[in-house]
Amino acid sequence: MAVNIFLAVALPCEAKPLVAHFGLKKNTTMHAFTIYCNEAVYLTVTGPGKSAMAAGLAYTQAVSAGLENALFVNVGVAGHRMHDIGSAWTINKISDADTGRNYYPMPIYGLPCATTSLLTASKPQFDYNHEHLCDMEASAFFETAARFSTGELIQCLKVVSDNRLEPGRNLDPKVVEKLIRDNIGLLDLLLEKLEERAKLVNSPEVPNFEYWIQQYRFTVSEQNRLKNLLSRFSVLTGKSLEPADFGTVKSGKELLAALESRLSTIKYEF
Repeated sequence: MAVNIFLAVALPCEAKPLVAHFGLKKNTTMHAFTIYCNEAVYLTVTGPGKSAMAAGLAYTQAVSAGLENALFVNVGVAGHRMHDIGSAWTINKISDADTGRNYYPMPIYGLPCATTSLLTASKPQFDYNHEHLCDMEASAFFETAARFSTGELIQCLKVVSDNRLEPGRNLDPKVVEKLIRDNIGLLDLLLEKLEERAKLVNSPEVPNFEYWIQQYRFTVSEQNRLKNLLSRFSVLTGKSLEPADFGTVKSGKELLAALESRLSTIKYEF
């Protein structure tokens, strides 16, 4: 199965090590945004800010004819009150400071880094009084990417570039470039796990679907809902839904409700 990978960064210095690592070439036919690509990977340099990120990602989709359920990863630097410079984080919650909306990238298990929350604001947060990582693009990235793929395949990888002891008002592009380069191995592992997840998302086989429809009565629409929920359960937990998991339910409707409730809690389990 071919899987397209869409990487999005705000700054050219964030893009430079990625271009070298993936062997990407600049697409000279596209002028609205700088886009590098090869057979499988697209990298868009959007410029800073939410509007630029949303426009750049949508533009790339329009001109690339991306595959269904592609992988989307926002790679970049972020500030934090006290986290060490160079520490890398995946994101489990994105809060938009302007709209109040929250977004929840689905957890990726088995990565050698921690996960945390991130605040996206329209202006740099140099007061360093937040408990979250801070950037200027992630909320727009997630909201836009979700229009083109499923939420299970959208991730953010952030490297701390500044904190209260080392403020980021004048970040050196070469320093930012090194921060990204030093974490490319982590990005490779993240993409590997996302590709494994994509195989489950795109698989026509739904684990234990036949078993459950033999146990309870479902309408056609409920069967479609069950397929979707069972697939998501398998993707997010790495296992199929077994009879013992929901042995107390007494009907198809109860099973659907219990499964939806279980899935809704997964994003809070880290």
